[in-house]
Amino acid sequence: MTEVLTLVTLSAYDQVTGRATGRAGCAGQAEGLWYETSMVCEVWWARPEAARPWHRELFTAEERARADAYRRPEDRDRFTVGCATSRIVLGRLLGLPPEKVPLRRDCAGCGRPHGRPYLPGGEYHLSVSHSGDWVAVAVTDLGPVGIDVERHAARAAELAEAVLAPAEAEAYARLPEAERAAALIAYWTRKEAVLKATGDGLRAPLRGVTVSAPHEPPALLAFAGRPGLVMALCALAPRPGHAAVLAIHGVAEPPPVAEHDATPLLTTPP
Repeated sequence: MTEVLTLVTLSAYDQVTGRATGRAGCAGQAEGLWYETSMVCEVWWARPEAARPWHRELFTAEERARADAYRRPEDRDRFTVGCATSRIVLGRLLGLPPEKVPLRRDCAGCGRPHGRPYLPGGEYHLSVSHSGDWVAVAVTDLGPVGIDVERHAARAAELAEAVLAPAEAEAYARLPEAERAAALIAYWTRKEAVLKATGDGLRAPLRGVTVSAPHEPPALLAFAGRPGLVMALCALAPRPGHAAVLAIHGVAEPPPVAEHDATPLLTTPP
């Protein structure tokens, strides 16, 4: 995979990779654009096959047990790659060995270690998603973040009733049949990214979240019961057959986002 960089802030990228690199803009932006801002979000991409046996040495006992609980090797590899990427990236940002990063996974509902990953203290915020051929890890210092990656599926349209708010359902019904599966994945990724950023996850109904139409830039339009919720959404560079969206809680406008290939970090022991 070729490394994709979008509006890179040098300081954050240097801390993780130890080197500078060329830069390219987001869609519609000029190449070489440079932002002097602390508003940074980074997304690290990898494929499940980047999993290595030595990654387990970086994990806690709970993380190793969770990896072992997956029955299918491909699911185990997705978890392994997401966990290892999280620890390596955060370790370099914090100046710690990956295995010493105080990553927690306490479930908000029951307290068991199967919740979304987070760092106590909130210096950096983290979100992990994996689907199909890709694993993505988002890290930012801006606020709670959510990332969602979904593989396109022909049967996705069957889920429309459970996913779409009333206004979205009306717009969806007007779409040609051939466009509906991709449109539903677009709605789904935007909504799930929002719910990850708020911490609700799929405990909250997707129909309670209203987002912009698939042909429009991603945006949160309404969240049932939370009229003042502020959330920035950003579409990520498309991977073949997949859709991906990033959401950051408490940020009004989409910030610069840097997307990187995590494979070099995963294939060379720290």
